[in-house]
This record gives sequence, C-alpha cells and structure tokens, in this order.
Amino acid sequence: MRILSSAPNTILYNASVHTVDQADSVVEAVAIQGNRILATGSNQEVLDLAGQDTETIDLQGRTVIPGIIDSHNHAWEAGKLLEGVITFGIQSIQELKAAISEKAALVPEGQWLQGGGWIESQFREKRMPNRWDLDEAAPDVPVVLERIFSVCVANSKALELAGICKDTPDPVDGEIERDPSTGEPTGILHRAAKLLVRWAMPGPFGASSTDGETAATEKAVKLAHEEYLKYGITGVVEPGLTPTMMRAYQNLYRAGELSIRTNLMPNWYGFALAQEMEYMQRLIPEMGFYTGFGDEWLRVGALKMAIDGGLTSRTALKSWPYVGEAGPREDVPLRLDLGQLNAWVKQAHDAGWSVGIHVVGDIAQDKAVEAIYEAYRHNPAPRRHQIIHGYYPTDESLQRMREAGIIAALQPAFIYGEADGYPDLLPPDKQRDFLPLRRYLNAGVTVAMSTDMPSAHHNPFWGMYSAITRKGMLGHQLGVEECITMPQALRMMTLNSAYLTGEEQIKGSIEPGKLADLVVLDRDWSACSVEEMRDTLVDMTFVDGKLVYSRE
Repeated sequence: MRILSSAPNTILYNASVHTVDQADSVVEAVAIQGNRILATGSNQEVLDLAGQDTETIDLQGRTVIPGIIDSHNHAWEAGKLLEGVITFGIQSIQELKAAISEKAALVPEGQWLQGGGWIESQFREKRMPNRWDLDEAAPDVPVVLERIFSVCVANSKALELAGICKDTPDPVDGEIERDPSTGEPTGILHRAAKLLVRWAMPGPFGASSTDGETAATEKAVKLAHEEYLKYGITGVVEPGLTPTMMRAYQNLYRAGELSIRTNLMPNWYGFALAQEMEYMQRLIPEMGFYTGFGDEWLRVGALKMAIDGGLTSRTALKSWPYVGEAGPREDVPLRLDLGQLNAWVKQAHDAGWSVGIHVVGDIAQDKAVEAIYEAYRHNPAPRRHQIIHGYYPTDESLQRMREAGIIAALQPAFIYGEADGYPDLLPPDKQRDFLPLRRYLNAGVTVAMSTDMPSAHHNPFWGMYSAITRKGMLGHQLGVEECITMPQALRMMTLNSAYLTGEEQIKGSIEPGKLADLVVLDRDWSACSVEEMRDTLVDMTFVDGKLVYSRE
C-alpha cells in the first residue's frame, strides 16, 4: 500500500483498480482526499484509513481506470455537431435523411443545421450524400454536414445562402463537385470550397472575432465537455485554435465553468483552411509566453501545424499509389510551404514552444520528423514535439523520433470508423502497415492515443478496441502484427497522453499525490473479452476528487 496522509473523503473498494503505474499494478481499492489520490492498495489496507466522515463505495468488482486524456480532440467543433446531427453509426442515406428531418423540425427560423462525422463507406449505398438527399429531408433549412476529413455536403438552401451556383468558379485549393450532365453543384465541397459555406453560416465555424462568436464557442465547448464526462474523458488536448476560441476557453476558466482539463494548441502554419500569414508570423514574437503556460485546468500546449491532407480524401503526401492507381499522385495539395518548414519549427523550438504536426503520408512524416530532428540537434532543449496521425512511419523517421523524443499522437479510432472501407482504397500491404502501433513501441517511441473527434466518434473504448484487435466496426481486420495489449492501450490513453503535455507527474495514473481524476466502468476488464470491452459504459466519472457524472 502507498499512502500520503490524513483521512480520505472517499474510498472506492472491492474493485479492479488499473493504476497504470510503472508496473501496471491492479489493486482492490483507492482513497481520495480533497482533489488528490491519497492511497491505493488492498480493500483492508485502504478501508482502515476511513474516518467518520469518509464515504465508502462498494464497486462490486467493477474496474477503475485513470481519467481518460483525449490527446487530440476538437471539442468546440464537437459541441457544434452535438447540437445538430451526429452521423457516426448511421448505416444508410435513408437513415441519414430521417435523422436530418427530425433535427430540422427543431431548428429556429434563420438558423442552420450542422452536423457531421460521416464517411461514405459507412452507408449501404457506398456513396456520398448530396444536396438532393439533404433537400428531401430539409428543403427549407440550410444544412451542412462535415465528412470526417476535408469534405462537406450542403443542401440547396445552404448553397443558395453561400452564393454557390452553376457558374461559381472553384476556389484555389478547393473543388465544387458538379453533376457531369448538367454542371450543377452536387453540394459536395472539397477543401477550401468548404469555406464558401462556412463564411455564410453563423457560429464559430466562421472563425470571426466578435463577442457573439466567442459566446457560441463557449456554448459548444460546455456541451461537448458535458458529453465527454459520460465517456470518462477528464482531459482534452484541443488543437488548432484561433484567438477567438482561446478567449472562449479563458472565459469559461475564469467563470469556473470548465468541467474538463484542457490543453490549448494555437493554430499555426498549415492547419486552417484560410491562412492569415501575418498573424502566423506575429504569433511567437508577440505572444510572449510559450508551451506550458497555465495550470492544472487550462494550459497552453504545442503549436498546431499541418502538411498534407487525409487518406480517404486522397490528399496524403505519400510514395505509393491507392488501389487502381498506376503511381502516387504528384499534385497533392499541401497545406504549408515545405521550403519554410524547417525554419518555422526551429523558430518555435528555440522560443520554448513544442509543435504538433499533422502528417498522413510517409513523405509528409519524413519531412516533419526531419524538421523537428534538426531543430533538436542544434538545440537539444527538452520539448514535447509530436507527430499527429503518423500512419506510415519509415525506419528513418522512427529512429529520429526516438532520438529526439518526438511523441506519436495516434488515432486507432480511425481503424474503427474507416477500416471496413480500406480494401477499396489501400493495397493489402498498406492495410497491414496502417497506423503501426506495435512498430512505434518496438522503436522506443512514446505513443499517445486519441479520438480526434469529430473525425471519429468520441467513445474512447472503440479506439482502444481497434488498437487491440485491429478491427473496424463491421469486422474488417488490418494487419494483426500491429495489435497491442489492453494495458498498453490504456497507458496510451492516460499516462502517455499526460506525458505529451508535460503533466505526467500530476495526472494520467492512479498513484498517491496525483490529481483524483478517475473513472468507474460498468464491468471488470480483467474478466471480460476484448469484444465485451468494446461495449464498456462509464458508471461514474470523478474530476478533481468530485463525482461529476453518474450513469444512475
């Protein structure tokens, strides 16, 4: 037994407590005093600490885990989607239309219906929904539904309000899909073309700096956090934020309305669809502070950058072809100037900032790792730089990541949501090698796991399931050589995610002295199968020692 001092406020006992300590110890009980873990150990050892005012809770064999830290999660955007139509799990376009129709009936006049999380492989029709599908469900309400990456679909009302018609030219770095026979827009908008509807719609998707947009962001964040607590998520790393969004978070913090610990990643080169280059150039010299500023509730994290696009959108910078292609694409739209990448990363590194770089293809990852490695080689100051997504690391990248301490921020949730469509997209060897968690671990690279909501569902247990089994939601399995264990997956979603933000000494595991963020599950993970683990529900979530969610 390990103990601090004083009598506990709360004791959870008769449990399977997965501490995620150095030995992955599993104990029977945990005591909470104030907002800290007081002790862990056997039932008798911990219950002996109880005072007359201690609340004791018999968990009857259920599992306790550290609070989940979702190390890459767009909470403000998730909140906007939660207000509208969440499309994860919808299996046909007919079902999608029914969901839109139900929500559209509740939309006040003059407002838009937003939603998202879809990918065409989830629908029985095996195609993208179009404007005419959405029109059938909501002809009088503007509707925009975001695909998991790089694409959205808008109905005719939304296109009209955005001024998109047959004669509208494609924007630079974007495409308005058109019916081949009539030339009319289909409602499907790629990359920068999405901005045409975003600029027309109200709410923070427009990314303006008015007080109204700040308030809308605050509302969205609060809604997302309330939902996340139901899934045991007690911490989030929020990437790619504008100044308006960061102000919204600080407003919530000052008002005592943050319910989840948050690390903010300011938007830097390459992340946003519309780049304000003057702002990017001023950010480091004018902000003054750098990564790590803040406290246990709200901190400034790494700068968010991006090089390429997505895999299913066919915008990854890679050295190999998709199924049906003769060779790799040479016209992939890049999101920043690769010629400036090394200088930008060095500037951030030298100024005390960590960077997190979005990469999908192997070439993009090599470029990002090279930039970070060179910055570290010239100035070996400790930073928590991260490669985000990192689907296809080369041997050289893995070696450099280990040497420079670069963290891999990965999303096995994409396996759950996308893998069933991969046979039509990826050659067999690229399915096998996709998101190689075990290969990262074998190379000595620290891996943090996240959902990347709304590019995948925020249920962390689905991503953990796919990390362990390599299975998609419909059962298609990728290379089993990259399967990991349950303790490894849990560590990636808790302690390693705390390490990514430099907070591993205060959270991420159930050990005396650490923050009392922990989660009670509805089952005993030590006694259930991996398939049963996928259906895990959260019975209780504690943040800062307080019960903030109870399923009952």
